[in-house]
Amino acid sequence: MHLIVASRDDEASTSMAEYFIENGPFREFSGDIYKSGDKVLAFIGKKHLYWEGPEELEKNSGMSFSDIIFLSRHSSAADIKSVTTHPTGNFRNSADLGGEPRRISTSYPEMMTAYLRYLKTRIEIPGVEVTFEATHHGPLIDIPNFYFEIGTTREQWKDTEILEACLDTVKKVSPGKGDNFVGVGGGHYMTKVTEYAVNNEVNIGHMISKHSLTEIDHEMVRMAIEKTPECRGFIVDRKGVKSNAKSIIDSIVDSDSLEKIVV
Repeated sequence: MHLIVASRDDEASTSMAEYFIENGPFREFSGDIYKSGDKVLAFIGKKHLYWEGPEELEKNSGMSFSDIIFLSRHSSAADIKSVTTHPTGNFRNSADLGGEPRRISTSYPEMMTAYLRYLKTRIEIPGVEVTFEATHHGPLIDIPNFYFEIGTTREQWKDTEILEACLDTVKKVSPGKGDNFVGVGGGHYMTKVTEYAVNNEVNIGHMISKHSLTEIDHEMVRMAIEKTPECRGFIVDRKGVKSNAKSIIDSIVDSDSLEKIVV
């Protein structure tokens, strides 16, 4: 079963989930759990960032889950209005927003990238961007997962055009074809990596922005590969990677016979 998690402590998350229930095929299964075919939509009381995992849900529902999508609010200090997807975990030496320092979850490249690619065709609202975000917060979960976010204000959270596009994505999109890669370099929204993924048959798993590159080492880069299932290599922003990180990536590419695509 495929699990979609909505937080009662997140207005955007609740808005998305309630729209899915009111306008989609989800029907009440038990309490805060709704079901549609092989998809399960469940509400939790706490923020997703600090969620410990689906074990209690699996116990209460009698179902097991192969992957997880978190419906969430997108926050932006610059008030960038957007719909985003991103993996979970922390490359940096801190975990201010859930998870643990220097640990990352298992990503879901095929579905996360397929969501992004489809949303690019569905949302054409002036001022609203559809983009990846770099890996940057919890929770820490071994089941393949990613965040699906709307931001940054109630105007976007309640926008029926955006909500309908999100519902269509959940209903219609299947995992994408192509090889899986780790994205490296550039700013938080991974602009070059996003553009390349949209226009080429590749899937992106974990993404290491320039803000995290100063704190990574060989161990963390190898963890990004391990937590990006069937990883083929790296897609690297040519202007967004400094020399120390470039040398780490190049050495791993050579030693592990991986591919490096520079964009």
